[in-house]
Amino acid sequence: MKKVYYGLLSFFFVGLVSCTKDEPQSSLEGRIDVKVSTDQTLLGEASRSGEEKTIPDINDFGLTIESLDGKVFNSWESFADFSPISVAVGTYTVTASYGDAEAEGFDAVSYLGSTNVEVRSAETSEASVTCVINKAKVSIAYTDEFKSYFNSYSAYVSSSKGNKVTYSADEVRGAYFVPGDLGVYLEVTRQGVSKKVTLNPKNFTAEEKHEYRLTMDVDAATASLKIIFNDNPSSEQNVEINISDEALNADPPVFTPYGFTSGNTLEVLEGAAFTEKLEAYLNAPAGLAKCELVTNSASLKEQGWPESVDLMNLTTEQSQKMTALGLQTKGLGVNHDKIALIDFQQLVPNLTCTSENNEVHTFTLRATDALTKVSEELKLVIETRNNGFAVELPETVPYASTSVTFTLTLEGDVSKVKFYYDLSDTGVYQPFDAEKVQITRDNTKHTVTLTYPESLTDTEHDVKLKAEFGVKVIEKSFKIEDPELTLSLKNGDADVWATKAYLQVEASAKSRASRTISSSTVEIQYKEGEEWKEWPNQSYNEETGLFLLTKMGEGATETEGVSYTLRAVYKRGGELTYTCSNELSFATELKSQIPNSDFEEWYTDTDKYLLKSWYLYYPYLKGDDAHWWATNNARAQAWTVYPVEVTTCPAVIYTYDTPSGNGKAAEIHTSGSGGEYASTSNVMYPESAFAGSLFIGTYSWSDKAEHQTLGHAFASRPSALSFWYKYKPYKTDAFKVIVELKNGETSIAKGEFTPNAYSNEDSEYKNGVVTLNYTNSLLKATIISVQFLSTVKTSFTSDDLQKNGTLTLTDCADSWNAHFGSFLKIDDVELIYE
Repeated sequence: MKKVYYGLLSFFFVGLVSCTKDEPQSSLEGRIDVKVSTDQTLLGEASRSGEEKTIPDINDFGLTIESLDGKVFNSWESFADFSPISVAVGTYTVTASYGDAEAEGFDAVSYLGSTNVEVRSAETSEASVTCVINKAKVSIAYTDEFKSYFNSYSAYVSSSKGNKVTYSADEVRGAYFVPGDLGVYLEVTRQGVSKKVTLNPKNFTAEEKHEYRLTMDVDAATASLKIIFNDNPSSEQNVEINISDEALNADPPVFTPYGFTSGNTLEVLEGAAFTEKLEAYLNAPAGLAKCELVTNSASLKEQGWPESVDLMNLTTEQSQKMTALGLQTKGLGVNHDKIALIDFQQLVPNLTCTSENNEVHTFTLRATDALTKVSEELKLVIETRNNGFAVELPETVPYASTSVTFTLTLEGDVSKVKFYYDLSDTGVYQPFDAEKVQITRDNTKHTVTLTYPESLTDTEHDVKLKAEFGVKVIEKSFKIEDPELTLSLKNGDADVWATKAYLQVEASAKSRASRTISSSTVEIQYKEGEEWKEWPNQSYNEETGLFLLTKMGEGATETEGVSYTLRAVYKRGGELTYTCSNELSFATELKSQIPNSDFEEWYTDTDKYLLKSWYLYYPYLKGDDAHWWATNNARAQAWTVYPVEVTTCPAVIYTYDTPSGNGKAAEIHTSGSGGEYASTSNVMYPESAFAGSLFIGTYSWSDKAEHQTLGHAFASRPSALSFWYKYKPYKTDAFKVIVELKNGETSIAKGEFTPNAYSNEDSEYKNGVVTLNYTNSLLKATIISVQFLSTVKTSFTSDDLQKNGTLTLTDCADSWNAHFGSFLKIDDVELIYE
């Protein structure tokens, strides 16, 4: 291995110069130093006289230092500019290079090398980079037998990049090629036998860091040409072809152009349809072996078109791409013979300009037959005249616009432009329907109006527009201006009720001076299908600055509210303008009801102590763990010493006496005994009396105390509670109904119903309504509490109670002795939403 060392590119200072600007500045830094060497050896290499090797100068190498994620930390065009550098602790890739890696030719040698280096704190880490030749080297030599057989000769090598490097008869240098497919061509003349003949005796794939020495030899006795690789007579790469006088004089492949002249430029308009014939007819009397197409086109390269291919040996990917872009061929497939056709007509519309200038596209065809004879090159040169395709969008459009109008520049058929949109940065473009595109044509400047399927209201995202003309694509975007009016819920969801909503309308800062908000200047509209209509029940409160919309929520149920989309529209002189707010969507609160509000669901049970049994009533179905209603029966039936009827009588039961005469109702009476007092049929303790209670919540009795929680989770805000009642006061009495809505522990609404005290028993059911007074409208409801009390009294005397009276326990006992006061029957509880 031949290595040339260029030494450490560092500087060692003595004494005073111990710290420089590149010294590590903290414990989180270290330094990188670089040592570079070149390895000039090539696989298959051997020296040939006449060729001198040149070692690149150190100053011509470039250097790059990258972090592991590929980000360039620093780079130098010349090593002369490099000195050890301080970097953060970590791993880096150091790359050194020389020459143009894409160039091909005799002076196109290039080197490349890289290595990783681990940088440690406060240390200098050395990166040792060995650069190797990253190309293939090809040289051509001729034996004396070859030279005596042909009176003139030369060679050239064509590469997969479309380059052609010519070797004169006395050329001893090797040329450098980017790794890939290479074709070897000979141009020879045999005096008195043949004219100048081009042969393509060998094609091969060249690898980097390899040398290929091709020796051209002739065996005159057998009239054969031999190509020997790297002086190895047994190499598998070697070839032998027939160069008899008959073979040399055979007709080579011939291209015949139709619709163009080889080498002459054909001008076309970018993107325009091309209807003329544009074909290359190929005839190879000896049979086709290869048909090479070299393309020089910036736009096709961008679209994935290969630069150099054998049309008879395309990959599936190449075939699909070239066919998709319009190239058609016949006779070049598996069953090829002597004749073929290459048709460029449908390719022409896909030849675009990659800049504002016109663009030239060159297609070079060269064919090789079974005798390795090569055709003359056929060149199709097409200059695409730039059609000026451009789109000039406005920077912004007004809020709630339904269309955008802009200028489109195009020399060509503007009706073939396709338009697409992306409204909310979804990444997916949708096409405009044809009826949504209006174009006013005017020479090459056209006015386009595109109508969107919905109003443009998303101010958070740009509106993206894509225009396509053939394969040329323009993507641009514009913004939506903030609305001059803003419609919002000032207090969020709390402003939306079951039947009403409070809306805030504000003018934008730029229009505030000319926009006043009132019922005469602003109208609230709702969307019905695709039509906007005025909300018929709206008012404006100047004190709160809010619009109130009422009579909403028609059709709402216990499980689903009603959805609305609203906007505010400015009025001038009582007439609507096109100044609209943003669209505001919400759903009204549910018109929820309380479960078992008709009190049809009950179950009874029994309890027993020694020989005494009694009855238990529950206002829900057995096993219903999610029930809402509860009673204070546990207090009424809390006995001591031994249970008797007066100490085990429930205060709340059901009755079949209902407003409709069907089903059940709740019956609540004032209990004259409870709380573990030792009452008997003959002994009554008035201080043990209490109001019977049916309520939403939970209840238990223990340690001679009641444990009660009021309320259940609830998210709607009714205006009132309606119920039906029948009251039987003991002497003179009144009952009480209490309803409350809370948000957590905060009361937001409350209402009570207490009739004036009276002494006559109701003969039929009456309707009662508890109106809810909202003291906090800024909070949503989370809890509802409803409580029915049989009396308003909280302390009792013997005059307030019937001692040892008789009552009926529905479906359990026709007669039961108890101490009791007033009786209250309740049915058909309903929440009202107005």
